[in-house]
Amino acid sequence: MSVSLGLPRLRDAGPGPSGAPREAGLVDRHGRRATDLRLSVIDKCNLRCTYCMPAGGLPWLPAAQLMTPAEITRIVRVGVEQLGVTELRLTGGEPLVRADLEEIVAGVR
Repeated sequence: MSVSLGLPRLRDAGPGPSGAPREAGLVDRHGRRATDLRLSVIDKCNLRCTYCMPAGGLPWLPAAQLMTPAEITRIVRVGVEQLGVTELRLTGGEPLVRADLEEIVAGVR
């Protein structure tokens, strides 16, 4: 048994069911093409907004488990060059607390 979550999937550019060419990239089950990428670059946050931070706080990931700037750049490059991504949002936690954010932004420009 399988369950469809309705998540976007990779589609090849081969012909669709009607024989017409199909666009490659991330396409959901309704045929909508995903062109934006939200990439969380850090889990830490220096703010304590009540909507996302419990009173007791959250455990942070060790720095060694975060993606490196090179890994982030590679993911973005694949998204843009192979999947048709046209919009990028760097999210977190709070991306501005990441010490190498400037290097990340320079790499994905």
